[in-house]
Amino acid sequence: MTHSWELIKQTINQTMILVPHRGESDYRQWRDWFLAGLQKPPGTGFLEIRGLSLTTSRTKLVMEALKTTAQSFFFLDDDLIGPDDALLTMLGYQLPIVSGLYMAKKRKEERGLAAWMKVQDNPPGYLPIDSKQNGRFAQVDVIGLGCCLLHRSIFERLSQPWFEWKVDGVSEDFYLFDKVSSELGIKPMLDMELGFSHIGTFLLDTDGSFTTLEK
Repeated sequence: MTHSWELIKQTINQTMILVPHRGESDYRQWRDWFLAGLQKPPGTGFLEIRGLSLTTSRTKLVMEALKTTAQSFFFLDDDLIGPDDALLTMLGYQLPIVSGLYMAKKRKEERGLAAWMKVQDNPPGYLPIDSKQNGRFAQVDVIGLGCCLLHRSIFERLSQPWFEWKVDGVSEDFYLFDKVSSELGIKPMLDMELGFSHIGTFLLDTDGSFTTLEK
């Protein structure tokens, strides 16, 4: 996708990237892409945090981001790599919540896209969406926060806590989007063509392919 200078001008000093590291070191491949590959509008800032739970990390990152003038918060996990223009692409949509596409890191029998719809079974739950959707965008009930762009007004209008992960309860991303839907009437949009890959000791791609990187 081609991005005009007009779009870049509109997003100067308006975007904050939030990275909740889950380890003391980074994947070199991710760090190289984040620093040199990922295209960022001039003035884009980023915040990182380490050594805390995901719930605490995400909360603290949002609280710090709200102290800035940034209008868009881009959550990015430190084991996801996408197209270099992924952030500019999502900014161009001007949606309250939009995410790239990636596979959840789960056991093979539970593996699926990190985007779910509620199902009214007994008990009710969630199922990952099918990779074959009509059109480029899909509205879903829940997405992972691995590569997700949210407008700051989501957090300004939402009651706290924004994130919570109780024992035997849903994870912090499910908690957030359930709350956003019930309080604000907003559901995430998923870009089905904006694919991200999970990296690490293996590569898990959006088509479900699994490649071991260890020799």
